[in-house]
Amino acid sequence: MASQTPNLGTLVRVFFGQDCDLFGESVEEILESYRDTENVMTVQKTVNEAQIFLGLYPDDTQLEFAFINLAEGEFSPTAWGYSTRRFLEKVIQTLSKGHG
Repeated sequence: MASQTPNLGTLVRVFFGQDCDLFGESVEEILESYRDTENVMTVQKTVNEAQIFLGLYPDDTQLEFAFINLAEGEFSPTAWGYSTRRFLEKVIQTLSKGHG
């Protein structure tokens, strides 16, 4: 799965990993930092990968398990008050706003 979602994996492991405070204090701030740091094509690929990920795992239990593998233990959306599905929806929503 990681080979299909390299950009989403980087977002989750790097921007939401142990040094996440360098990028912001909330999910929204960190996503905006990612959007402003990465080039437009990479951001669009990340949005596409999040959409693919949601499509591959319509069942929440399967989605949670797949996301744990993707994050490699670096990040859990529930620690930030999000379900995995809601977090990925937030990724799509925030990154789709474009550079600002």
